[in-house]
Amino acid sequence: MRSGGARRSAASRLAGATPRMSAASTPHKSQRCLLPGVALAFVWLESARGELLACEWQDPQAPGELRPLADIPGADLQPPAFNPAVYARDATAWRPTSAVPPGSAHARRVWAALAAIPVGEVRTYAQIAAEVGSAPRAVGQACRANPWPLFIPCHRVVSARFRTSCDVGGYAGDQVGELARVKRLLLAREGVLAGR
Repeated sequence: MRSGGARRSAASRLAGATPRMSAASTPHKSQRCLLPGVALAFVWLESARGELLACEWQDPQAPGELRPLADIPGADLQPPAFNPAVYARDATAWRPTSAVPPGSAHARRVWAALAAIPVGEVRTYAQIAAEVGSAPRAVGQACRANPWPLFIPCHRVVSARFRTSCDVGGYAGDQVGELARVKRLLLAREGVLAGR
């Protein structure tokens, strides 16, 4: 199961008019890690200088090729703020990024708000919507289109029903299936679902 195709096409549709640098022609390296309990592998692509170019969840038995996002804004062409392989061992190793992938102005505001959610905390779609001056459904669409999962922690945005029913909501467009399980496992690893 691959989640990146939908993300890449959504991200390319959302591309704005900000001056950008092309990462497609630069040498790059692909890295992957498995998180305990998660059936999918997290794969990310970095430039030769270590700048984040792309990432996605992949079936470890059927890995696919990652392609760098086109037209990453120059100011956002940065190394990841943390190493996912270290996060796989210790969820507190996650660090927020100041970089935001290419997208519409709205999506970039949402992604910046998501990057500010600390490990062990969640926000509802409505809370993020109020923060960025939007609607919960539009926030959900931006979360679904997030081309940098884990680095931009869309898994930390939950349904309004979460407080009463532990309904975490969907992940990358999945309400059920492997990606939905990934969201629950990430939140459990980060201590959000402890005792629930």
